[in-house]
Amino acid sequence: MNLHVLEVVLLSAVVLLCWLGVIGMWRMKEPMQALHYLSLPATAGVILLVIAVLISQGLGQAFWKVFLIAAILMAINSVVTHATARAFRTRDVGHWEPIDGDPIEIVHEEEKP
Repeated sequence: MNLHVLEVVLLSAVVLLCWLGVIGMWRMKEPMQALHYLSLPATAGVILLVIAVLISQGLGQAFWKVFLIAAILMAINSVVTHATARAFRTRDVGHWEPIDGDPIEIVHEEEKP
C-alpha cells in the first residue's frame, strides 16, 4: 500500500473520531454522560495522529514534537475529565462530596429493596 494513502486513511480516521465525539457529546442530555465521548479524539485520535506523522516524517523533529504533545495529552486526560465531572457535580448539587439526602445518590445492589 502506498504510504501516502495510509496517511490519508489515518488522518481521515482522526477526523471521523473527532466528529463522532462531537455528535456523541451533542446527543447526550447530561454533561456527565457527554464526557465519555471526549475519549474518542483524546486517545484513539491522538494515537492515530502520531502514527500518521511517523509514517509521513519518520523519526524526525516533527514526530518527536507530536509524540510529546500526545504523551502529555494522554497523561492529563483523566485529570481534566475528573476535574470537569467534579465541577458539574458542584454546579448541580452545590458541593462535590456525597452527603446523605443528595438528589444524585448511587444505590448499591445490596441496599435495593
